[in-house]
Amino acid sequence: MNATIDMVTISSKGQIVIPKKILEALGLKEQDKLLLFNKGENILLKKVKPEMFEKNLRDMLAPIRKEAEAKGLTERDVEIEIKAHRAQKIQA
Repeated sequence: MNATIDMVTISSKGQIVIPKKILEALGLKEQDKLLLFNKGENILLKKVKPEMFEKNLRDMLAPIRKEAEAKGLTERDVEIEIKAHRAQKIQA
């Protein structure tokens, strides 16, 4: 695997632009998903296939969903709690 090095600048909105030669080298295109990891001063971006991301997310949430269903919670109950939490956050 050939390494490609380039420098980027962080915008005032905290955004970076991935240089075209790196996008092309990795086969990245608009709407592709990337995971971002940091350790110390290092940052790693990893391309994620959408189906893997969705499966991993479903697998992570499965125990939470199972517990909520066991307690009789519905999606509507969760939506109400989220709205209440957001309202509290805004008032704080």
